[in-house]
Amino acid sequence: MPSKKPNGKLMRMKELSAATGVNKGAILFYIKEGLISKPIKKHANSVLYTEEHLNDICLIKELQAKRFLPLSVIKEVMKGGKGNLTVDEIKTLSEIDGKLYQNLNESLSVGKITAKQLSKQTGLSLKDLAAMESIGLIHPIQKGRRKYYGEDEIRLAECYTKAKKAGFTKKLGFDIELIKVYKEMIDRLVEEEAKILTSRVSGRIKPDTIAKMIEEAIPILNTIIGIIHKKSILDTTRRYTLEFMKQE
Repeated sequence: MPSKKPNGKLMRMKELSAATGVNKGAILFYIKEGLISKPIKKHANSVLYTEEHLNDICLIKELQAKRFLPLSVIKEVMKGGKGNLTVDEIKTLSEIDGKLYQNLNESLSVGKITAKQLSKQTGLSLKDLAAMESIGLIHPIQKGRRKYYGEDEIRLAECYTKAKKAGFTKKLGFDIELIKVYKEMIDRLVEEEAKILTSRVSGRIKPDTIAKMIEEAIPILNTIIGIIHKKSILDTTRRYTLEFMKQE
């Protein structure tokens, strides 16, 4: 994406981060992934951001935190439908936007906690929490100057802490960046799922029905993926064991 032309107030990274409630790492990630345009380079070590950058980041936050759209789909939206999804397919996704897990969102609205509370409850350090946010793994809700985290963020933090206790420590090279691999793979999977779904239901099924179908299918698909993942690990282990035995 080309750099934005100046429009309105120009901001430095610190100002943009404060205005959007998104940290520097996440903003740089958005630029790297092509979700927002590159900043205006003033000098060798000085760049500026425009109101368009601010608006784009706020839109990404909205689509991620409240609409449950993955970055792969958000990228299509930011590109105006000129990517892998057709205009009709994006229209179908936008029609179910906000309908998924609507009742669940309302029931969880009371249970959100602050970063310090999440860290104390799960054992996840504030540094690791910021790292998860920077790669788009978690999406806190910004209220004023404070951020609040919901059930998904709490469960992710708990799982990461459990993995460290199981031996997958930073000392051995297991850090937040490795989780990014899973996120990128899942983003690609969801993009393929979106194309398959929309190509079959666009104009044929009502948005409310599509949302209900997806809600019911997700736990089923998660079970299928879990079983396939386990079988693949076992099959790979056996294959390498046999190859090793042949070499002895």
